[in-house]
Amino acid sequence: MSLRVELVDQSNWEEIINLTVDSSQVNFIESNACSIVESHYTDGWYPLGLYSEEVLVGFAMYGCYENDAVWLDRFMIDKRYQGQGFGHSFLVYLLEYLQTQFKIKRILLSFTPENTYARMFYERHGFFNTNEVDSKGELIFMYNCSEV
Repeated sequence: MSLRVELVDQSNWEEIINLTVDSSQVNFIESNACSIVESHYTDGWYPLGLYSEEVLVGFAMYGCYENDAVWLDRFMIDKRYQGQGFGHSFLVYLLEYLQTQFKIKRILLSFTPENTYARMFYERHGFFNTNEVDSKGELIFMYNCSEV
C-alpha cells in the first residue's frame, strides 16, 4: 500500500469535503468543510487529503505548533474505507510525517469522552491520557515522539 498526503487546495477540496464518516461517528468530529474553512481563517493549521495510491481515503488536519508539540486536530477515514487498515496505516504515517515537518517532542489530540473507539485506537498507537480536558470538554491525549 503506497500512502501519501496532499495539502488541500483547489484541485482536491471538493472531493475532500464529500468524505463522510459512519453515521455512528458523525457527532465525534467536525465536518471536513468546517475544518478547511478553519484552516483558512486560523494561522498555523494544515488540512491534508490522505491517499492510498491515487484514491482519496481520508482527511487530517494538523497545526498549532508550540512548546515542542503539534496538534493532530482532525483525523478521519471515509466510511467506504473503514475496517481496511487505513486508520492504522495513516496514523503511523502521520506520526512519522509530523516528526519530519517539525522539531517536536509531543503530538497532541483530543476527542469526546464518549468516543470509546477513539480512546482504544489511540492508546493502541502509543497515545496516553494527559488527564486534561480542552475547552470543548474533550480528553487530551499525547504521544511522546522519539528522540529528535
